[in-house]
Amino acid sequence: MLKTTGLTKEILAEIDKLPIIDCHEHLVTEAERNRDTIDVMTLFQHYCIADIEAAGLPQSSQQDSIFNKSIPLKTRWKNFKPYFDVIKYGSYAFPAFAYVRDILEIEDINETTIDEISQRLQADNQVGIYKKIMQEKCNIETAIQCKEGVIPGDQDFFVYLCRSRSLGIYEPASINALEKETDISIYTLKDCVNAIRKYVADCKQNGAVGIKIGDAYSRIIEFDDVSTSDAERIFMKTRDGIRKRPSDKEGIILENYIMRRQVEACIDVDLPVVIHTGYQAGNKNDIRNARSTHLWSLLQAYPKAKFDLFHGSFPYTADMLVLGKYFQNVTLNMCWMHIMSPTVARRTLSEWLDAVPVNKIFAFGGDYQIVEKIYGHLQLAKVNVATVLADKIKAGRIAEADAVPIARLLFYENPKKWYNL
Repeated sequence: MLKTTGLTKEILAEIDKLPIIDCHEHLVTEAERNRDTIDVMTLFQHYCIADIEAAGLPQSSQQDSIFNKSIPLKTRWKNFKPYFDVIKYGSYAFPAFAYVRDILEIEDINETTIDEISQRLQADNQVGIYKKIMQEKCNIETAIQCKEGVIPGDQDFFVYLCRSRSLGIYEPASINALEKETDISIYTLKDCVNAIRKYVADCKQNGAVGIKIGDAYSRIIEFDDVSTSDAERIFMKTRDGIRKRPSDKEGIILENYIMRRQVEACIDVDLPVVIHTGYQAGNKNDIRNARSTHLWSLLQAYPKAKFDLFHGSFPYTADMLVLGKYFQNVTLNMCWMHIMSPTVARRTLSEWLDAVPVNKIFAFGGDYQIVEKIYGHLQLAKVNVATVLADKIKAGRIAEADAVPIARLLFYENPKKWYNL
């Protein structure tokens, strides 16, 4: 467990009793997970691979030398050790240590413990592992999964975000896929808009709680208003085929047009719009594309839409503060932030609480593909919230009696209400 003292420790003890809404995960189904082989190296996949690459080992080499399970574990550990020694102090690595220490009750991860850790992890990899970790150990009432669509028959406490369909809409393959999903033949721009509207309505009908926009990995998240005539001209090039294929610049214009129609469709069925802002996973993206203030015109154009902005626009967290303060229809989501940097997350939360109504902040989303690491991430989130609230009390900014009710809003009430859970 993380060490806390005094008022922070007291607040943390109360936070530990709260139910949690986990605002964002990327977990495979439990059945898929159970078919996989799990060992200690699994705990250093996902976000840790970015730190390993930053430390000097490209991801392609990682797969060959560290995460290839056909190679003996001791050999992989030997290959990993030089990088482990320099990433183990970072917050991406912390959840691996937290799970091993708190849940497996093994003091450390090193060459003398990797076999036992691996055996314990694999022994636990059976039906019920998700509920054991997420509900019994973390008290997560509901987890919001981001998938291509709703997946029936996995966990009864999972709900789902569907993915936006505007990105790449100028590519024939994207239009063909949308036709197949919606059973609408798309020959004109109007057909495309109708298909987008049906896609959104179907998502809601099938149980989705929001639409996720991840365009920040591919383009700037500035979705300017576009005239129908300009969009139609570009769309017709798409349908004419390769001879008149739209340029990438034209493609962005068409994406902007379809994005706004998609947001309008979300308004019609009361479906929140979730947008990735700030830091992107991996080490090869352009962070400048992802600043949340690029969204200004979109947020302003649709006051009836519900926008949940992810990841605090890290590292541009002050941008997000301004949006939360200006726009009634915007919430600020700290998913992923606590493992990006606990220090930045605490500073950000303190600033947000100074400036933004407390009903607009969501404290936690693990944002993981690996279920064991949710536990440690949540520990960081709880300590961060407890620390910030204790500091506010000591400064005379809030009353001690208000700390736990605020924490309950951040971890539970706010996201539950926003997503109609």
